[in-house]
Amino acid sequence: MKREWLQMKVRTISLFILFTILFFSLAPFQNFTINILTENSEAIKKFVGENFVEKLKNWDYYILSQWFGKNFGQFIPILAIIIAFPLFSREYENETITFLLSRQNRKTIFLQKTLLSIFVLFILITYFSYLPSIYSLITSKELSILTVSKFYIHSLVGAFFWFSIVIVFTTYFNDQVKPILSSAVVLGLTTTLGLLKPLKFFNTYKYILGYSIFEKGKVDLTYTIVLTILSFIFVYFSYLIFKEKEV
Repeated sequence: MKREWLQMKVRTISLFILFTILFFSLAPFQNFTINILTENSEAIKKFVGENFVEKLKNWDYYILSQWFGKNFGQFIPILAIIIAFPLFSREYENETITFLLSRQNRKTIFLQKTLLSIFVLFILITYFSYLPSIYSLITSKELSILTVSKFYIHSLVGAFFWFSIVIVFTTYFNDQVKPILSSAVVLGLTTTLGLLKPLKFFNTYKYILGYSIFEKGKVDLTYTIVLTILSFIFVYFSYLIFKEKEV
């Protein structure tokens, strides 16, 4: 387990620093953002509606839309890809998988790598989902913890779903580049197909960014259940690949 953590420590700390900087380049600048958008009000009305700037004057709408609905939300699949892509493929690429298999059985190796990665992903998503609440508490701004928790569910389930897809690729391929490229292709393809109305369910971004929470004020329960079930199926399928793969 210690070895796994050492391998992902740099990626985890880098993501922590990067998203913390991203948050603090956004949260303290509500008035600055509104002023910029007001100066370009005609273009803003054309693309996002007439009342968008007025809505941003409310702290809760500003931080929820700009953090979950834009900056952090857009990077959640990429964050999951970065955490997962080298887990198994690096062992094959560096030919260290033989050493690992000489010390532990395949099930133990799979569980240690996968569970630790899921735990790290869980910590990152949890911290960055509730960072707006911590900031709001310190700066005496009102932000509903219930609403933040709804976005947290969408963020966590969305991250786990994309993590499970990357796990399949990283167990299947023998180098670290192909899991990244394959995951990026699937992400781009599903997002593009989701733009077509009959195939909109392919677009996981609509779920991750919390459209249903903005529109209806509630978690998309059906999509949450489907993504969760699919995630466990993909993780199990990746175990079967790893279990049967020749070294």
